[in-house]
Amino acid sequence: MIISYVICTYNRDKFLPIALQAIANQKGNFWDCFEIIVVDNNSTDNTPTIVENFSKQNPHIRLIYTTESNQGLSHARNKGIEVAQGEWIAFLDDDAYLHELYTEHLLTFIQHFGNVYKAIGGPILLDFETSPPKWYSHYLGSLFGYFKPYNNSQEFSRKYYPRGSNMIFHRSLFQKYGTFNTELGRKGQLLLGSEEKDIFQRIYKGSEKVYYHASLIMFHLVPEFRTTINFVKKQSIGVGISEHLRIQNEKNGLFSKIISECFKWAASTLLCLFFFIKLQPAKGIMLLRFRYWVFLGLISKTTSL
Repeated sequence: MIISYVICTYNRDKFLPIALQAIANQKGNFWDCFEIIVVDNNSTDNTPTIVENFSKQNPHIRLIYTTESNQGLSHARNKGIEVAQGEWIAFLDDDAYLHELYTEHLLTFIQHFGNVYKAIGGPILLDFETSPPKWYSHYLGSLFGYFKPYNNSQEFSRKYYPRGSNMIFHRSLFQKYGTFNTELGRKGQLLLGSEEKDIFQRIYKGSEKVYYHASLIMFHLVPEFRTTINFVKKQSIGVGISEHLRIQNEKNGLFSKIISECFKWAASTLLCLFFFIKLQPAKGIMLLRFRYWVFLGLISKTTSL
């Protein structure tokens, strides 16, 4: 087995069928090259039935359904690593779907460059359920999963790293650098994160090369509720809390992070002025609100949102 597609899910029965069907719709006869692993992280919806029906409708696809009782995305991802039989482990979100040529491009890259690059990522484009809100700009796209650091394929600089709904690892990396930090990442309705930054920082410290493949395209679904101010506020505070947790054991970690935030505040203020000049004040104001909410989370001493 070459690739294990790992989908960790928690009460996403509305979107999970889309994610699964996109894998079934992959172009090319590569069914013997990959498997799908669905890790159910205590879902209370119709997730088991959806997986069972998909398996019956696609008997040519190897599918493993497993559960993880410890709540949290990092726990679920680590369970996926444990169960996976593939040499390469690709993590997909349960509310995202692959481009139809994704598997073909990935297999071709592994064949030619898999001995050089042991981690791979690609662009994540947004598929809004409704029209984006007036305050939306691509500067806030990462809140919804958007990721496109380069226009063309190239090696990642250490400034960037693959994002959660589109990241592929050779399994040897987990043996060398450990698995996902279970203190970080989403836990049920708690919108934490930073687990991806954490693991890639370990990988970069090991001098590993990571590649950005522009043709490994992922589409991330954005339901209407994720564009509400209250949800964005909750998620933004979660970003700050996650960074606080990630750096809390680093020497001068919080101080350095606050200095970094000051520079981001300056950049956001300039962008805000730019949007006001363009007569798009809502976009500028939202950038400043985002920075404020992140800062609140960063200086918080609790993980409660």
